[in-house]
Amino acid sequence: MQMNPSDGAFLMNRMIRLVILTICCAIPSANDSFAEELFRDKVAPLLERRCLSCHDDQQRKGGFSLQSAEAAMEDGYIEPGDADASHLLDLIIADGGKAEMPKDADPLSDDEVQIIRQWIRDGAKWPSDLQLREAVVDDFDWWSFQPITRPLVPQTNGPWGRTPVDAFILKQLQDKGLTHAAGADRRTLIRRLTYDLIGLPPTPAEVAKFVGDPDPLAYENLVDRLLDSPHYGERWARHWLDVVKYADTCGYDKDKLRPNAWPYRDYVIRSLNEDKPYARFVQEQIAGDELFPGEIDGILGLGLIAAGPWDFIGHVEVAESKTDGMVARNLDRDDMVSNVMNTFCSVTIQCARCHNHKFDPFTQEHYYGLQSIFSAVDRAERPYDLDPNIEANRRQLEDELKQHEDQLAVIVDAIEDAGGPRLVELRRDIAQWTQERNVRKAPEFGYHSAVAAEQDSTKWVEVVLDSPSDLTQVVLHGCEDEFAGIGAGFGFPLRFKVEVSRELAGDTGHWKTIADYTNQDFPNPRLAAVAIDCDVDQVIRVRVTATKLAQRQNDYIFALAELEVIRDDAAQAGSLLHVDALDSIEAPVRWGKANLVDGKWAVPEDVGLEGKLKTARTELQALLADIETPERIERRETLTTQIAETKSSLQSLPKGKMVYAATTHFPPQSNFRPTEGQPRPIHLLLRGEVTNPGEEVAPNVLPLRADTDPQLDAALSESQRRAELARWLTRKDHPLVWRSIVNRVWQYHFGTGLVATPNDFGRMGATPTHPELLDWLACEFRDGGQSFKALHRLIVTSSVYRQSSDHDAPNAAIDGSNQFLWRINRRRLSAEEIRDSILAVSGSLDTTAGGPGFYLFELEHPQHSPHFYYHKFDPADTASHRRSIYRFVVRSQPNPWMTTLDCADSSQSTPVRNETLTSLQALSLLNNRFNLVMAERFAKHLQAEGGELEDQIERAMQALVQRPIDPDQQQVFADYANQHGLPNLCRFLFNLSEFVYLD
Repeated sequence: MQMNPSDGAFLMNRMIRLVILTICCAIPSANDSFAEELFRDKVAPLLERRCLSCHDDQQRKGGFSLQSAEAAMEDGYIEPGDADASHLLDLIIADGGKAEMPKDADPLSDDEVQIIRQWIRDGAKWPSDLQLREAVVDDFDWWSFQPITRPLVPQTNGPWGRTPVDAFILKQLQDKGLTHAAGADRRTLIRRLTYDLIGLPPTPAEVAKFVGDPDPLAYENLVDRLLDSPHYGERWARHWLDVVKYADTCGYDKDKLRPNAWPYRDYVIRSLNEDKPYARFVQEQIAGDELFPGEIDGILGLGLIAAGPWDFIGHVEVAESKTDGMVARNLDRDDMVSNVMNTFCSVTIQCARCHNHKFDPFTQEHYYGLQSIFSAVDRAERPYDLDPNIEANRRQLEDELKQHEDQLAVIVDAIEDAGGPRLVELRRDIAQWTQERNVRKAPEFGYHSAVAAEQDSTKWVEVVLDSPSDLTQVVLHGCEDEFAGIGAGFGFPLRFKVEVSRELAGDTGHWKTIADYTNQDFPNPRLAAVAIDCDVDQVIRVRVTATKLAQRQNDYIFALAELEVIRDDAAQAGSLLHVDALDSIEAPVRWGKANLVDGKWAVPEDVGLEGKLKTARTELQALLADIETPERIERRETLTTQIAETKSSLQSLPKGKMVYAATTHFPPQSNFRPTEGQPRPIHLLLRGEVTNPGEEVAPNVLPLRADTDPQLDAALSESQRRAELARWLTRKDHPLVWRSIVNRVWQYHFGTGLVATPNDFGRMGATPTHPELLDWLACEFRDGGQSFKALHRLIVTSSVYRQSSDHDAPNAAIDGSNQFLWRINRRRLSAEEIRDSILAVSGSLDTTAGGPGFYLFELEHPQHSPHFYYHKFDPADTASHRRSIYRFVVRSQPNPWMTTLDCADSSQSTPVRNETLTSLQALSLLNNRFNLVMAERFAKHLQAEGGELEDQIERAMQALVQRPIDPDQQQVFADYANQHGLPNLCRFLFNLSEFVYLD
């Protein structure tokens, strides 16, 4: 039982134990040497590995530490010599398979508990010079860290193999006692290959041509044609964007739009179509601005660093010095680090944010050293120019502007010092009073009725409250408009009444009048508030009805700046639900019904305030005349002129296009301000908590061997730091990068990678099923020009890729999961492939490439908190009939139809998509409005081509599954179409398993 440290008996007991322990430790015994050896060899490593991440001197989780002898013994958890009385044993012994400690982890094994028990029983000897440190896995003896060497291609028996890939696969099959499947037929191959390489169905004409082609190189020619298609980049960019968390909104609470994220998406598509060498592709996305200055792709590639989620509130609305602001920026750098290292290296470095990595040889120092590389970087709009000289000129002018502003600041500081406290006080007062004056003088607008030809026309406007409320007062505020000298009180009615109602609807019989000024003209109050006292309970509506309108010129109108409702109980206060009116001109931003309850109205000018301003300005001018020297005045005027000229030059430069990317220069937005290239200091955060910083860390890459120093020069600029990271990633001897990328390509062709965990090559990930093939592919790719298209060609021309998916019971008994590829894996088409195929076969697909993403929703409130209404969108809108890669991807509210079909979650890296089978998918493919519209289009397309119904059904099957229809299907489908119509048959055909599945 744990004792209460506040208990007096406990304190006395602890003091006695410490005295006894001190005496015992001072008297050597025969067992001391053995006990210390037990602690050093077994107990200390165990405590470091399983306990110290929470129970060190910094954290002291649960109120105790195990970092030193003094700390461990003083907390009363250990009774030297008496294991049964030691509370530490109570915490670590599992009861019903669960122990209190370690928390959220597997319990200690029986052997580990016995080691702790034996140590305590022997006196809990702890060498005084030994202080524990959290365990660090420093063992690089793991397959992924080993150097990549090109294995010899195995010698195999039989004619099956077409490429070296087959030799490695066949060797494993023979070793496991497995046989390979027969080759797939040509129709199956062209469907498989076309979807794999371009993500679209082959046309019936293409299938017929390939099936009947006698050329022995027909398959190879097909591969080359598909790889040369511009649709290739569109297909394979989707895989890449899944991994790097690309989306067109920021995520988090407000999920702001990123209208210029799409240039990065187009950059990825174009880079793949151009078959850009992988090292160049990597370097552009990490440090393209530094390594390839003046080149467009050097800017566009930086969209990768900015691709993930971003907390608008934490960055813009919260200062960086506040805890929430620090948390937001720490998480932002974490996303950058994890995105880069997961994507390129397949390592889970983010596991070291709160403690040393539990399984891989990476420490917190390594993790925060990577954060330091990105410490000056933020995500924002960044210009990229077609002319490289423009960007260079822009940077030069920005540097000159900063120099001039810094020099002017020195002069201003000198004037401040000479003027003393009075100068500071005057400037502060003038700024404050000027702001107050501007607020008071600012024209305020509100509700404005439609224009009436007769003055005695009736107009009304009302507010509907959020809930029934007890009212004490209604206040009317007149408008002020400086346009054409209109002035204050514009549009205030000459005669009017104010009424309230407890009913939510109905214009008659439910109103109570609280003010009636309809019998004589009401004097124009200008900007004075018109307060109407009342005592009415449970009011839901307040209406002002004008019966004699204010004259405008030759016509008449009714206008109010604000209708203010004062409630009896402040706790009832809430927003007004909405505003209704007989009519309204609705001319934003000046006039609109919503302005009537926006909390803004003009107030009368304060004459005393103007007097104070005039006096303070006069005193300021006199004070400045005494302290400014002619030289200082001349220098200040010169700098002011230079600043204005430099700003003018900057504004005159072509603006260029914009991309949402990593940047250090951008217009500040409230608390979100650029670093201008100055790295933020990065501290190791104990337990990952921003409120518990440790020592400042220098930038580093990751160690790949025990004898390597990953440290970078702390004096490097922010872009140079990223450049060093980019060079490190693309080193020829990098054991992770080259294995990672070929494994990803393999996985997208076969469904499972040679390593089944493509984002984790560490000890918690899977081991390769074909390690020699993995390394051979890595060497072939790295040393053969780093061509993705060559890698695809090598894989898809192999015999293993060209197998059928036929089941084989003996093989399945040995390898039920088909990890050794004795047949090809069947797969369902992805959500994008299904949507694009439906568009294609219905004749609706628009193949226009690139540009801003199209919406599949109705967008409301884009400037504040965007709302995405998918149910309001019309799927017949032809602007949305482009390939799915070009759709506008929303993080917080993903497309329901695409999500049902297992589309990737853009808020997290998705190296492998789920493939589920649910009834909701069938219902969506039957009933979603997109499918209904496309079924109509498909039917019209078939009918427009002419022929009898049977001919139309035949063409439908050819378009969907690229084969002739079976005779029994023909009759069933014809009967169905005759009874329910061809569109309903097309809707049914979209649900064919043969359509949505390959093989």
